[in-house]
Amino acid sequence: MNVGYLIHLENDPYEQIREAAALGFRYGQLSVWDMAYHTEESAERILAACRDFSFTVTAVWCGWSGTADWRYPGMYRTLGLVPDDLREVRVKDILGGAALAARLGVKDIITHIGYLPDDPLNETRMAVVRAARHICEQISKNGQYFLFETGEMIPTTLIQFMTEIGLPNVGVNLDPANFVINGRANPTDAARRLAPYIRGMHAKDALPPVGTAPKGREVKHGEGVVDFAQIFSVLKAAGYGGSVTIEYEMKNTPDRREELLSSKAYLENLISSL
Repeated sequence: MNVGYLIHLENDPYEQIREAAALGFRYGQLSVWDMAYHTEESAERILAACRDFSFTVTAVWCGWSGTADWRYPGMYRTLGLVPDDLREVRVKDILGGAALAARLGVKDIITHIGYLPDDPLNETRMAVVRAARHICEQISKNGQYFLFETGEMIPTTLIQFMTEIGLPNVGVNLDPANFVINGRANPTDAARRLAPYIRGMHAKDALPPVGTAPKGREVKHGEGVVDFAQIFSVLKAAGYGGSVTIEYEMKNTPDRREELLSSKAYLENLISSL
């Protein structure tokens, strides 16, 4: 396993990859919410940076158009492929991200699928299954996998969802902190349950909801309840040898650079001690 970094494409991809490499990262996912990056020119810029800075893109995180409210209770109706009125355009957005990934030679694409109910006969869930199946069918032509970021569904529901899609090119991008923030599962137990499907991982830490609060919150690595040592042991036992990708969403932190380096060292130390 190696420690990577999630780069949110916002400016020049070449410069953003250069900055990540300057921090010592050689692997990373690209988070793409602006569809203007779905171009050959962007792909060439990214590939040039990867060559110049010995950087490997491990996955493309595909964002989508329209309102996305990550807060309670809007999160239930606005995220992923759940909204009926946005599903078609968001499928196109994800396929655009997959096309960018194909230009980069990247086999894994990731997204948040949204908050789906446990009931397999729920009409919205069945519609999302059909949409996800269509995406899987299309990207299979390029040998790509569609990974679902964890956190909205309990692990058993996520497994059933993938089973309902019925295609082999599905998988999981494990985000243990999302399970904590949303109160969906103990992250170590979830890792064990999902281990056969895990093709990527986000490393962030979190504290669970307190009292009547509907959501928990992200904290610095090592200050939350995510047991990275145990999760890494689970992943190693399952044969996972990919990246542990730092996702750092506390954007207003003044010491962001130092905290990234500290998190990188913390995670690398845990991995080296396995």
